[in-house]
Amino acid sequence: MTLSAPTPLTEHARRPRLTSARAESLVRRWHRSLTDRRPLDELTAHLTNGLRLDLPSGVVRGVEGFRRWYEAGDLLPLAGHAVALTGVDVRLLSPLHAEVTTTTITGPGAVPTRHEWWVVRQPDGPRIRTISVRQPAVAPAAARTALLSA
Repeated sequence: MTLSAPTPLTEHARRPRLTSARAESLVRRWHRSLTDRRPLDELTAHLTNGLRLDLPSGVVRGVEGFRRWYEAGDLLPLAGHAVALTGVDVRLLSPLHAEVTTTTITGPGAVPTRHEWWVVRQPDGPRIRTISVRQPAVAPAAARTALLSA
């Protein structure tokens, strides 16, 4: 019996599946690296070519756009010396895609920020395709009080 050469379909099936643990690990490690201002190449190695970073100040597209944003230095509200990742929730959508929701806080009394990440499986491991910053993660106390009294 002879074995046939691998095809794109059989190679695809042999790659490790994207798991919740892999997606969460990538997000936590990458966020820590961003917060620590690690070298740019360490960060971009985990991004897809079609990266989309939705920030309150605008949209950053692609790895080159990320480089310019990173080199400009204002990482808030995504990361910074006082930004703490306080929650991570992973939802696997397929063996190739995961939606990861994180919550960060920038200090005492600050309103938490919610980030939505799309992590995808690539031949060399999971990568980040999209990060969307949603502010605030919860309604501020005054808004909650107004909603409850209405």
